[in-house]
Amino acid sequence: MKNIGRIVMVVLSLSIGAYAFTFLDFKIKSILQTKGELAQVLLYQIGFYSHVIGGGIALMTGAFQFFPKFRQKRITWHRFLGRIYVIACAWGGISGLGIALYATGGPLAKVGFTGLALLWLYTTTMAYTTIKQRNVEAHREWMLRSYALTFAAVTLRLQLPFYMSVLAMDFYTAYRMVSWSCWVPNLLLIEWFIQRQPKVFTNWIPSIQNSKC
Repeated sequence: MKNIGRIVMVVLSLSIGAYAFTFLDFKIKSILQTKGELAQVLLYQIGFYSHVIGGGIALMTGAFQFFPKFRQKRITWHRFLGRIYVIACAWGGISGLGIALYATGGPLAKVGFTGLALLWLYTTTMAYTTIKQRNVEAHREWMLRSYALTFAAVTLRLQLPFYMSVLAMDFYTAYRMVSWSCWVPNLLLIEWFIQRQPKVFTNWIPSIQNSKC
């Protein structure tokens, strides 16, 4: 069951991560269609595409870190993908802060997405800091929190159609809702997991304490 869960997570992460790159055709589509004239502003476009691509890369590189054999037997790749993940989160998080100020749905959505961006940056920074300090257990926990927030890109795209199709919400109401529900439950769930099974990955990267990050 654990392997099935990991596979489902990887498939969703890779799918949404790959979807992010479809925006590189620079056409006004999807959420950009709700932005009106703002979608034509170069500075906003830079922020939007940076956020989307940064998030996509983070989704794809982070997903593979959940396979114990990969982490243990491919430690060089684990570290390489980890560095790419941190850079992608920083890129996506900083740009996310900028575009959150213009989030569709008004103040409630703006605050929701701003909170997501800030916590994404904070948890990723803590994950990076703790591994530099050779604190593997703390690194594991902070990285789990970070990826729970990265995975908000997936839950948003699952929840938004549900709110609109099943619950019959209009787009703006649904978007206000999803600005919080795409990440708060993720963070609460992973925190419950961490506190319930804090030593589940004790042997996660057995050789890292004796080598450079």
